[in-house]
Amino acid sequence: MNICIVSPSFGHGGANIIASKIGKELSKTHNVFYYGFKTEANYMDLPEDKLFFYKKKHNSYIQKIRKGFETLYNSGEFTPSKYVKAEIAYLYELIAKEKIDFVILNTFVSTTYFAKALKLVFPELPVIAWMHEAVDYSFNVLAKKYLTSFVEAIKVTDGIVCLTERDYQKFIQYNQNVKIIYNPVLFNNKEIASLDVEKVSFVSRLDINVKGLDILVDVANDLNTKWPIVIAANHRDNQLELFQELLKKNTKNNIEYVGPKKGNSLIEHYLDSSIFLSTSRVEALPLVLIEAMSCGLPIVSFDHSGANEILREGKYGVLVSNLDSKKMVEELEKLMSDKVLREKYQQLSLKRAEDFKLEKILPEWLTLIEETTSVVK
Repeated sequence: MNICIVSPSFGHGGANIIASKIGKELSKTHNVFYYGFKTEANYMDLPEDKLFFYKKKHNSYIQKIRKGFETLYNSGEFTPSKYVKAEIAYLYELIAKEKIDFVILNTFVSTTYFAKALKLVFPELPVIAWMHEAVDYSFNVLAKKYLTSFVEAIKVTDGIVCLTERDYQKFIQYNQNVKIIYNPVLFNNKEIASLDVEKVSFVSRLDINVKGLDILVDVANDLNTKWPIVIAANHRDNQLELFQELLKKNTKNNIEYVGPKKGNSLIEHYLDSSIFLSTSRVEALPLVLIEAMSCGLPIVSFDHSGANEILREGKYGVLVSNLDSKKMVEELEKLMSDKVLREKYQQLSLKRAEDFKLEKILPEWLTLIEETTSVVK
């Protein structure tokens, strides 16, 4: 079967990386193509002959003006597909040329741009929406200015893949074919953390608001121990400059930024610590939590839908409600002062990490593709 995965990019970012990995695994039994319509990148070394990019650039200033006028005269919303007609046409050509049998629209953006257009021109082509974003964040923030288009798109797809039970309960209101498939952990490390290293690890991108980096600074300033918080993070645009400015508020100088890491260096980053911390305000299914758990790290995270799904309401790690930085400091210091407690959470982390291994998740994708194809065609 010829499968096409459509994604804004195949570069940095959890959703892009996961889509690349699942695509590479599916290519062992299917012929998989990749279409990136926003950014040219190949973080996971996808085969170049199967990787296609829309390379023309829009005049973002003109598009912003057009969207502004449409929003003004259309009850505060605009229609995203109007502004990507060339990208849609490119995908049509790719589907026809490569005889695509199945399309996976990766992220809410891909779904909103392409779902209706694809089902209009190729009504018998199975189209799946793969939603990596937390559902409340998608509806209330990300797609707020084109909510009508977003809802119409998810309604016409032949199925939705989401990441948590909370997401499932929302999407099932619009589409009866919804399935929870976890994102897999991408490395298979053979070591686990000794829990003797007096460091807290943190892995993220430098998005101050979403990743709660402002709260992280508050947490660091309130810690009474000498354990540093070591951050490995990617960034884009001016995020690094904004983060460096924020770090000036870290009065105890106990936050250390070590830049982006991947592969073995990322594994070493996890292993060279004894606790993993997440201060994100919202996440769908944070891959970094799963990675850290597979390395045997106790987890301390704010309670959002993704962390709640992974930690099962606190069964497998520490959840802190209401973005309470003081409570987070308290939970961190408990773990810092008690290795036996850290060892308890290490075993819980390792147990839960088994549920996110690729060998458990890939068969779910293969079954979904087979079942969806049989129904649509």
